[in-house]
Amino acid sequence: MANIPIHIGDVVVSREPAVLSTVLGSCVSVALYDPIAKAGGLIHYALPNPGGGEEGEPNRYGSFAIPALIEALRGKGGTAGLKAKIVGGASCLLHDHERAQVGALNVALARELLAQAGIPVIGEDVGGPYGRKVFFHTDTGRFQVASVIPKDEAISSGPQLAAKSAKAIRVLIVDDSKTIRDLLSRIIREDPGLEVAGTAANAEEALPLLKSTKPDVVTLDIHMPGLDGVAFLENFLPKFPLPTVMITSLSRAEGGKVLHALEIGAVDYVQKPNLSDLPNFAPLLREKLRVASEARVRAHKIRNTPRISVSGGVFDSGAVIALGASTGGTEALKEVLLRLPAAIPPTVIVQHIPPVFSRAFADRLAQLCPFAVKEAEHGDKLRPGLVLIAPGGRQMKLALCGDGLEIRLTDDPPVNRHRPSVDYLFESVAEHVGAKAVAAILTGMGSDGAAGLLALRKKGARTIAQDEATSVVYGMPKAARQNGGAEMERPLDEIAGTLMRYLQARKTA
Repeated sequence: MANIPIHIGDVVVSREPAVLSTVLGSCVSVALYDPIAKAGGLIHYALPNPGGGEEGEPNRYGSFAIPALIEALRGKGGTAGLKAKIVGGASCLLHDHERAQVGALNVALARELLAQAGIPVIGEDVGGPYGRKVFFHTDTGRFQVASVIPKDEAISSGPQLAAKSAKAIRVLIVDDSKTIRDLLSRIIREDPGLEVAGTAANAEEALPLLKSTKPDVVTLDIHMPGLDGVAFLENFLPKFPLPTVMITSLSRAEGGKVLHALEIGAVDYVQKPNLSDLPNFAPLLREKLRVASEARVRAHKIRNTPRISVSGGVFDSGAVIALGASTGGTEALKEVLLRLPAAIPPTVIVQHIPPVFSRAFADRLAQLCPFAVKEAEHGDKLRPGLVLIAPGGRQMKLALCGDGLEIRLTDDPPVNRHRPSVDYLFESVAEHVGAKAVAAILTGMGSDGAAGLLALRKKGARTIAQDEATSVVYGMPKAARQNGGAEMERPLDEIAGTLMRYLQARKTA
């Protein structure tokens, strides 16, 4: 993925994945994102309008730069679908313009011109006393913003303020292969928002580096000489609760080890790449590291909460439970399912997971739960007491079959970059189950499932999102809450009970 620095007067649009970065004081950047074309652009302007003897390129002024950006991203449908974010306009001046209130004027102009063009502003980070460093990901619309505080002010204001200053995410790489260490280091250094804190070939080398380098994220190989990655994780995590991404070959033999690492508290995992995978692996790794740096690290243990007790026949014959999750979801789903009683309606689940691990995940749950759990197969019939988990690499939906419902697996394209996709499943549940469904979105990055949950709610289904405090990554639940798909949020340990209360209410009604 290309990394392109943006300076005053630049108007840059990329229709290929790229990271556009800049530093702002009173200047303003407007980012436009086209979610259909997966393209985006960024500008950096210093003043709203020319005047007063100002000289320079026209695009140094918002009155020129903003229309230029809109025109560059305008598609066949005009500006329909474009989304905007505005950043900057601080009262500090990191550049050479000492004009009073210039930051506020820059922001006001951006709002005005975008409104005139009919482009909604979906996010702002403006004003305040400090500058900002920004990174805009053109393929996803993701915007990262960090405060830029002068060193002398940060020091005099104490460590709490200093912590807000812009800094890259520091990554400690632990892998016994020098080739992999070098590859990961190169990929990380290509992103201006990431840096290598250190490298280690084994647990013995890594332990002192955890103390001395103070990383934000750790990448950890599963197979290492001496203490393997999972055992090392189990040892260091209680003392150093650092977000950790496991590096795995994604073989069936490693499925159990990866799931155990996630149980212990690893945030995510990624497959070791081969040469043909490198173009896709690099942006995936960087995205996982950025997400992991913001994740909540906790011991994933089931509290001593009794399984929910319900009488037989508590739900309608046509009821279905639908669940979706991503990062942190294997443990979240396990906690929800372990709290459910043996008598449950047919249950369908999408967890973002690769093909080789979905069966291992289903098999592990089958050993723990009082009902049947299996990786779904094409043609499986939905029935009470059965949980069906979408296989990795396939899309899963419901279809009518006689007087019941069955599973259809397809090779349809990814939705929201995912196959299986939560939206893909939820929309079919909305179509065929409607108001008799109860559904929940659990922890995960991105927004997959939010649109499907909204479709379910519009059909009368009861819908829940996991709350921020208990989510490893509050991405998917947040999106479902913001778009109105989730009628309420609940802590993870209350979701199973809420699902069953919804089902009981349906039966009573």
